[in-house]
Amino acid sequence: MMHPKISGLIAATFTPYDSFGELNLSAIPPLVERLRFGGVKGVFIAGTTGESASLLLTEKLRLLEAYAAFQQDSFKVMMMLSGTNQREAIVLANAARKQGIYGTAVTAPYYFRPSNVGQLIDYMLPIAEAAGELPLYFYHIPLLTRVELPMLELLEQVGDRIPNFAGIKYTHNDLMEFNRCLRFDGSRYDVLWGWDELFLAGLSMGAKGAVGSTYNFAAPLYLRIQEAYERGDMEAALRLQQKSIDFIALYGKYGGPATGKAILGLCGFDFGPFRAPVVPLSKERILALEKELTQLGFFEEIM
Repeated sequence: MMHPKISGLIAATFTPYDSFGELNLSAIPPLVERLRFGGVKGVFIAGTTGESASLLLTEKLRLLEAYAAFQQDSFKVMMMLSGTNQREAIVLANAARKQGIYGTAVTAPYYFRPSNVGQLIDYMLPIAEAAGELPLYFYHIPLLTRVELPMLELLEQVGDRIPNFAGIKYTHNDLMEFNRCLRFDGSRYDVLWGWDELFLAGLSMGAKGAVGSTYNFAAPLYLRIQEAYERGDMEAALRLQQKSIDFIALYGKYGGPATGKAILGLCGFDFGPFRAPVVPLSKERILALEKELTQLGFFEEIM
């Protein structure tokens, strides 16, 4: 089963909450409008950025329904289905198929971890079957799952067992493996780059599509990196990539993933705080963050 490959940016969306920490689905349409207007080609929901591990199944189903309304050929909706619970992933896969979104993704179980590629495929198989003909991607993020299986071996074994397997969301820094996966079997699979601060490196290794959290608010910056790269202006591409590196470097200073949601708020989209154990930024820290972003020229770069 062949699926069209994704080209362009897919925003890994944050999950919106109100002041009580409940889902605030009314926050979604304005962000989607901004993303589409800004040249983003789709959304990846309920993933790492979307706090999949902190969401109830009922909440994931409501998120799916809310985002599915925006599915179009020109704007793709993808959903992460699994973390450690295969049965929940099967429920979500069935729902994704019925809602008619573009595609699905699964991570490796990160509590009881698969010890080899065959075990990982066994885990994915019933989830893929529940998704029907929807493309299924493997979300490779060993920094968080601690599952560091060889992705080339996965591609070698998965084709005969999962007909709707479409490729890999590759959030890892092994550029050699990434390139080999792109070229595997005549570039059979779609391999999406997932490391924003190394976006230019991904392009240089052959990436055509990318999924990232900072595309929620900084997509214009990354599109300019891509444009500079495609016209062969490596000096401009590197200068722009360094802008990405500089503002992402602030994440460590201000609180990791909560920083991204705070930046989204500074850009006019209030998606509420992160859920525990992530600590949201105080008003004072947000003001300090805004000051540093201003000094970096961040807000000018994302216009």
